[in-house]
Amino acid sequence: MSKIALNSHIKLKHPEKIEGKIKRGRGRPKKYPLYPELDIESTKFENFFNIPKRKVEEGNNLNILQIVENVFNDLYLGPYADKLFSKPKSFEDNYILDNLVKNGNLPEKSRNQKNCDEVFYEYLSNFKNKTNEKYFTLILKFILLFRECYDVSKNIAEEKKEQVTNKQTPEVLPDLCNEFYYEFLENNNFFGIDDQDERKEIVDIIQHFFTWLFKNDYTKSKLSISSSC
Repeated sequence: MSKIALNSHIKLKHPEKIEGKIKRGRGRPKKYPLYPELDIESTKFENFFNIPKRKVEEGNNLNILQIVENVFNDLYLGPYADKLFSKPKSFEDNYILDNLVKNGNLPEKSRNQKNCDEVFYEYLSNFKNKTNEKYFTLILKFILLFRECYDVSKNIAEEKKEQVTNKQTPEVLPDLCNEFYYEFLENNNFFGIDDQDERKEIVDIIQHFFTWLFKNDYTKSKLSISSSC
């Protein structure tokens, strides 16, 4: 494998071989996300969308249908479509995209009854009117790609070919963070996301999403960074 791939493999599978490695205390281990300098503990969750590039624009009125069609074409009809688990013929075949266009109701279930797809949609619904079209497009791509990564990794591990995000609860999602970024995104050239700033911004979105999951009791795992890194 390439040097970059080898380094990523060592980070993910053999962290004990890295000098200054992440240290874990006793008890249930916390999950460690990407880029140590972006400490999730100090992230201003409540002010996330106050940063200029994320702010709602004056007269903001998201064209959800156009955003959905553009993202669908980029991901599911683009050059990296064969790297994804699902093969929808149109956005109507995708639970998240179809509900966004229809402005579907959030599921009336208790938190521990909701599956990953329902929680993904809830997150998008909560924040779609708090940002601008360009940034929401990036958030939507992140959610869809994270969903695909989970289905891909689960099916490879269990040698199956079935969707799992419509069955599994979101409690397990934090375990996938590093695999998602270092293997799924990097190995597939970020699925055509060429802008380097947007690639870095995905890290902030990851942290925002998992902070939201934790704050809403969808997971007991809190993303954290070792101060020794």
